[in-house]
Amino acid sequence: MAGATARRADVFYASSSTGRGLRVNRPAMFRSAAAAVLSLLAASALPFDKSGQSFLIEKYLKQNPQALTSRSAATMLADSLGMQYRKSVRADSTRDSAAAVDSLAQKQDKAPPSVYQQLFRYKIVNPDSLIGSLEIFGQNVFRRNTGLAGLNASAASVPAAYPVGPGDEIIVMIWGRINEENRLVVDRNGTVNVPRIGPIQVAGLSFSSVQAALGERLQTIEGVKASVTMGQLRSIPVFVVGEVVSPGQYTLSALANAVTALFEAGGPTPMGSLRTVELRRGGSLVRTIDFYDFLLSGRSDSQLRLQPDDVIFVPIVSSMAAVAGNVRRSAIYEIKPKSKLRELLELAGGITPAGWINRIQIERLKENAYQTVLDVRGESASAIPDIAIEDGDIVKVYPVVNYNERVVFLEGNVKRPGQYALADGMKLSGIITGHDILLPETYFAYSVVQRFDPPSYLARIIPFSLEAVLSAPGGPDDLALQSKDRVIIYNRDYFEPDRSVSIDGAVTIPGKYKLLENLKVRDLILQAGGLREDASPSRGELYRRTSDRETVTTRKIDLCVSCAMADDPQHNLLLEKFDRVYVRRKEGWEDEKTVVLSGEVRFPGTYVVFEGESLEKLIERAGGFTEDAYLSAAIYTRPSVKVFERKRIDEYIQQLQRDVAQATAAMASAGAGGELTQIIEQQTQLIEKLKATIPLGRVVIDMTDSDNYRNFLVEHGDELTVPGNMHTVSVIGEVYNQATYRFVPQQPSVSFYLGKSGGLKPSGDKNGMYLILANGSVVSNRMRKIRSYKMNPGDVLVAPQKISTRMGYKSFMETLDAAVKILTVSSLAVTSIISAKALQD
Repeated sequence: MAGATARRADVFYASSSTGRGLRVNRPAMFRSAAAAVLSLLAASALPFDKSGQSFLIEKYLKQNPQALTSRSAATMLADSLGMQYRKSVRADSTRDSAAAVDSLAQKQDKAPPSVYQQLFRYKIVNPDSLIGSLEIFGQNVFRRNTGLAGLNASAASVPAAYPVGPGDEIIVMIWGRINEENRLVVDRNGTVNVPRIGPIQVAGLSFSSVQAALGERLQTIEGVKASVTMGQLRSIPVFVVGEVVSPGQYTLSALANAVTALFEAGGPTPMGSLRTVELRRGGSLVRTIDFYDFLLSGRSDSQLRLQPDDVIFVPIVSSMAAVAGNVRRSAIYEIKPKSKLRELLELAGGITPAGWINRIQIERLKENAYQTVLDVRGESASAIPDIAIEDGDIVKVYPVVNYNERVVFLEGNVKRPGQYALADGMKLSGIITGHDILLPETYFAYSVVQRFDPPSYLARIIPFSLEAVLSAPGGPDDLALQSKDRVIIYNRDYFEPDRSVSIDGAVTIPGKYKLLENLKVRDLILQAGGLREDASPSRGELYRRTSDRETVTTRKIDLCVSCAMADDPQHNLLLEKFDRVYVRRKEGWEDEKTVVLSGEVRFPGTYVVFEGESLEKLIERAGGFTEDAYLSAAIYTRPSVKVFERKRIDEYIQQLQRDVAQATAAMASAGAGGELTQIIEQQTQLIEKLKATIPLGRVVIDMTDSDNYRNFLVEHGDELTVPGNMHTVSVIGEVYNQATYRFVPQQPSVSFYLGKSGGLKPSGDKNGMYLILANGSVVSNRMRKIRSYKMNPGDVLVAPQKISTRMGYKSFMETLDAAVKILTVSSLAVTSIISAKALQD
C-alpha cells in the first residue's frame, strides 16, 4: 500500500501547477499542507474511498497549487490519505478473521471425538468402522489456508540476509539539519540514486550490508542522522505445476519460499505427492522437498527462498498406506520405499494405550491378483516387528478387550459404589467393611454375588446374608471374591415395595404414609398434621389385613383417640403394613353452611344457615325485599343442580351423537346426499355448543308469591339474586334485528315486539317460537298461541331456526329439536342473569 500511495503522489506531483520537479527545501510548509488536507478529510462526511480522496486532493490543489511542488510533500500527503484506507482494510480483515474463527469453532464442535476422548469415555475404537472416512494426511492443511500464504509473506519482516535486487524499495529518512524522507527504488542496473550522495550499487548485497553502506555515506553529511529501511519488496514470478489444485504462474513476494508457493496453488491434489516435491531452477533440480518434515515438525528445507522463474513440480504419489484404529491419528499416509511398520505407526502418532499390540493386522494386495491378511504380534508398543510396508497396505490396530482385570464391583444400596481392586485372598468383608458403608433402609437378609465362571462365562448368582458377613467376618457367608465379581446390596423397598399405612377422617393431612420400623397410631396422627377440631376424642378405628395361607381377612380394632394420643399402649398400637387408621368426627358436628343473598334485599350478603331453615325464614333475616325489587326476574341457583345439569347435557350429547350416526347411515343408504350434509353440519354445530355450555344450576321459583318458597329448604352454596325493576324485553334468533327493547305497557303482545325486530326470516320457524319468562320458566307455541301472549319486563322471545325433515327421520329431528331447546334455555338463562345484574348496576 505504501508503494501504491507513493505512485499516486507521483501522479499528483507531475500534474501540479509547476510541473518542473523543483525541490523546495521547506518541509515544514509541506507538513502544514498535509495537515490541512487531513483536516479537510476529517471534517468531511465523505467516506475515505479512492474517488473521495481524489476529489478532496484536487480541490485542495486548486486552492493551494504550491503545496505539491516537491516529491516528499506528495508522498506525505499520499501516505496520510493511504493510512485511512489501510485502517479500513484492517477493520474489514478483523471482521473476516472473527467470522473465520466462529466458523472454525463450529466445525470443531461438530468434529468427531479424539482417540483420547473415546478412551476416557470407555468407547471402543473399531478400526473397520474408520476405513471409509480416512483422509489423506496433509490435504486439509492446504485447503484451509488457500490464498493467505502470499499475503503473510508480503507482510513479513525483512531478514538481515535478504538479497537486495532490482525493484526493491529502500526508504531513507534523514533528520536534524535536514529533514527528508526518500523512497528509492533499485533500478535495473542494481543501483539507487541517493540524494546528496549519488548512485550506489546495492544489487546482490544483503539488506544488512545495504543498511551499513548507506548509513556510512549519509553520516558524512554534517548535522544529520539517517535511518535505512526496506519499503515495497520486489515481486518474482514462479511456476507451480504437476498435481496441484491450481497449476500455473504466480507472482509472489521475494520473501516467498516453496511452502508459500504450494499454498498459493491450493496444495497438492489427492493424486499429488507431498514427500517428493521438486524445486527446479534453470532446468536443473535444486532440491527434492519432503513436506512431511514441515507438517509434522515444522522443520524442513522447504523454507528455501525462491528466485525468479523457479519451478515447483508436484509429481504423482507413488506409494501410500492407511492406518486405522487405536492410533493417535488415523489417516492415509504417503510412504517412501522400504518403509517399515514402525515408521508408519510413528507417522500416525503411535499406538494409544487402548491399542492391542498382540494383534496388529495388515491387509495387503499381492501381485495384483489377490488380497491377504498378515497378523503382527508385538511384545510392547516400543517393540513392533520390523515388517516392510508395501503400497496399498491397510494397517489396523485393534482395541484392548480385556477390561476390568483384577477388579470387583460393589453395587446397590451403598455409599460408594464402583470398582475396587481385587487383592489376593480378598473376601466380601474386604469391601463390606462395616455398617458405615451402607445407605439407610438396607436389606440385610439377602444379598448376592454375580459371577462369570469359565469356561462358558455364563452369569450365575451366589446368595449370602449381609448381616452374617457384618457380624461374623470369615464365616461361611464371607465368600472369597474373584475377578469381575459384582457384589449387589439391596434396598429394603426392593423386596417390600409398598411398605405403607394410611389415615383418613378428621386429621389435617389424610393420606398414605411410609411405614417406619416403630411407627405407632399416635405417630401416624402427628405425621398427618394432628387432629382437627371436629375429631372425636373417643371414636377411632384401625383396619388391619390378616392372611391365613390362601385367605385374606380384614378386622376392625376400635381405638380411643385421646388414649392413643396419651400413649396408652392398649390404644397406641404398633402399626403393620397396609394398616388403615380412621378418626371419626364428633357427634353432631357439621360444616358451616352459607347462602348468598344479593341484589334488592335490605341486607344483602353471605348468611350462615341452620339445619332445616327455609328460604322464607332466610329472607326475613335479611330484612325482606326492597321497594325496587323485581321479583319476577329473581334467580335462584344451587350447586347440586349445576352438577345435575352438566350430567344431563352430557347425556344429551351422547344420545344426540348416537341418533345422528343412525340417521346419517339411514339417509346415506336412501341417497339423501344434500339433506345429509345439512344435518351433519347442524348436529356438529349443536354438539360443539352443548359442550361449551356452562350449567348455571338455576332453580325456577316464582318469588312473587311467598307460598312458593315458604317451605323451600336452603342448601349450602345456594345464591339468590334479586334484580331491580326491569323495563326491557328481548327478541333473539331468526329475526332481522335481534335486540333488547324498552317495554311498553300499552303494547305487551309478542307480535308487537316481533314486528319491531323486522319479523321472522325465511329460515325462522314460526311454529317453534317460545318465550323464556323472567323467572326462568318457558312458554311454548304448543302451550298457547305465542303471538298473542302478553310479555312482561325481562321476558325473552326466541325464534329458532327452521329445520327441514323428511319422513322416516322424525325421531331424530325431534331429538335434535329437544337438544336445541335445552341449549337455548341454558344460554338464555345466562343472558337473563347478565341483564338483571346490568340493570341493577
